[in-house]
Amino acid sequence: MNIGANIKKYRQKKDMTQEMLASIVGVTGQAVSKWECGESIPDGMLFIPIADALEVSLDRLCGYEKVYEYDAYTAIQNLIINLSESEQMEKVREICWQTQKALFSDNLKFEYTPDEMEKLKYMSAITNDYGFTIISNQHDLPFYSLFPNPKKGFGSIIKNAEHYHKIFGALGDEYVLKALFALYAKEFNYTFEKEVLAQECEIPEDKIDDVLNKLRLFGLREPTNYEIDSEPRTLYTIWQKYSIMSVLIMLHETVYNATSFHLQAWSRKTPFLEDKTT
Repeated sequence: MNIGANIKKYRQKKDMTQEMLASIVGVTGQAVSKWECGESIPDGMLFIPIADALEVSLDRLCGYEKVYEYDAYTAIQNLIINLSESEQMEKVREICWQTQKALFSDNLKFEYTPDEMEKLKYMSAITNDYGFTIISNQHDLPFYSLFPNPKKGFGSIIKNAEHYHKIFGALGDEYVLKALFALYAKEFNYTFEKEVLAQECEIPEDKIDDVLNKLRLFGLREPTNYEIDSEPRTLYTIWQKYSIMSVLIMLHETVYNATSFHLQAWSRKTPFLEDKTT
């Protein structure tokens, strides 16, 4: 255990002088100098204050790098729980990015830097016979996805080909796409009349019923009939599906990553749609 060398290493990473560290933990600059030169070691009661000042764990401060799963998972949970709700999602994405870097560990070594998420603008992918990941660090549409290989493979996707045809066929209809964007921009569980939607999206009267029928694929619920001021009214409600949002974001990434910088590792030999059910 060379705690003195580690104190120096992490102090310098924080651009902190010996005097600054000494002031925080309540010792002299000469004491810090002696620790770093190996002439003495800190008093045991100072280990935690030193670790806090340098923002490292006691294990790292003491040069003990072994990680136990329980401790790692507990630390991740505590890190997220202690944040405000507005900060939690971004912190989870940052943690996911650190796991992505770990998947490159056989070939590349990445150091963690606190501001790296602000600087990233490229996508990354890991693809092997055990699954694949896709992470986009675009500032306008960041996301992280993990697709581990199912025991029976991805081949079951083929069985839903007819449903995919309906979805992409609907997305190919300019009026459906325009209506979908308009409705997904409304508040959750937005309720409307078809005439209002037709006017907002400039959908011809002879097309609106077909558009509404196709929108059922994207969360449109069955209409409800009401009587308002003695007049019959038909109201529709859209339940915006997060699964549809993920499809649209992935489609956006398909277009975007044609020109973006890639950080990839591709070693997969197994066909994506290999079916192991037979």
